[in-house]
Amino acid sequence: MPRYGKIVVIRRNGTDGIVFPLTSTSCLFGRKAECDIRMRLPWVSGEHCRISINENKEAVLTNLSAANPTKLNGVCVEQPVPLKHGDVLTIIDRSFRFEYLLQATPKRRHSRTPKDETLQQVAEVESLHKQTSESKSLDA
Repeated sequence: MPRYGKIVVIRRNGTDGIVFPLTSTSCLFGRKAECDIRMRLPWVSGEHCRISINENKEAVLTNLSAANPTKLNGVCVEQPVPLKHGDVLTIIDRSFRFEYLLQATPKRRHSRTPKDETLQQVAEVESLHKQTSESKSLDA
């Protein structure tokens, strides 16, 4: 079963609580029994918000509540927004942190610096000169 990240409950004292692995392409938060993360608070909507995994395997947060919008890093979510590692979503007074798995985070390729490029070119030129002088000495 693939894992797309995890959702960590942030307790009221600021420490980490229960961890929910994100194993499907959608995670629904709300008051309904069908929700993946159920919150039994009267101010929470039946279906409050959703985290969906798109075709690029990016997590996207969508607010579904008109009465009490979901907040992302303290800002109300009005349109679907991609999540970054460490983003905090808040529903009423409950907060959750989204985390990508370490192996799911794309690794950046190290690009060559201009100095590396110059050194590579110098080495190639020296190699050509060496081959040319060796072939001239063989011809003589």
